[in-house]
Amino acid sequence: MNNNDFITQNASSYTHEYSNFPHSLIQQHHFKDADDSVASLINEITDLKTSGLYDLAAKKITENADILSQYNIDAETINILEEEIRNVQIMGIQKHQCIYFGNEPEICCRSDVWLGE
Repeated sequence: MNNNDFITQNASSYTHEYSNFPHSLIQQHHFKDADDSVASLINEITDLKTSGLYDLAAKKITENADILSQYNIDAETINILEEEIRNVQIMGIQKHQCIYFGNEPEICCRSDVWLGE
């Protein structure tokens, strides 16, 4: 079986809410540490949050999304990364055979061997 056959046969195991793995490369993110160019904006947003003005802080973040996107990791980015990691794990598990001893494994794949008692 070649790699493309393997991917096609196992594609249903992957999740695709955020990811198109294994049919496309994992998106690389290039985040920056905060610097002087955004410090005043980040401090203003932090002050709004500290004061309990979450709606104003959210509005400020939305208005400056193009600038902050390089500096701010949001929940969607974390969800993307988590799904990509999960899909790579699924592929890794399916690409090799495992032998389990003792209790039934939580996850096992076709062609794995389970030696029970």
